[in-house]
Amino acid sequence: MLASDPTHDSINLNCTGASAELHLLPCSVDHNGPAKTTTYFLPKQTGTTFEAAFRGRQIHGRSVDLPHGYTGHVVESTTGSFGAFENDTSARVELLSVEQFTSITVWEHDQLPRPDDEAISALAWTKVAQSIHCD
Repeated sequence: MLASDPTHDSINLNCTGASAELHLLPCSVDHNGPAKTTTYFLPKQTGTTFEAAFRGRQIHGRSVDLPHGYTGHVVESTTGSFGAFENDTSARVELLSVEQFTSITVWEHDQLPRPDDEAISALAWTKVAQSIHCD
């Protein structure tokens, strides 16, 4: 777990990078690093939905906007790998926003993601959190 002491942690959300396209795939990819996604992952848009093939299997996607007032950030650690901080809670964590996003494309095998899909439903919790923390 990352340390949460503000004297040890820093997150720079002043993003100067481009907007990111985020895709939540219905699988696990055991790779952490660059990939030639623009060459091999070519979604085709049909109205408000998407179709693509991943590892030879057809998948269907739906773009989901983040709630109003929210912006997502793709961050990098400027102080080493995240795993290094799991056992050392006194380590300083510095994150830098390298890209931002306002929507996520959620993918499923064989069918479009339903509105009650876990990832889509999770975005509704921002409204719950806001109502709990409003004065």
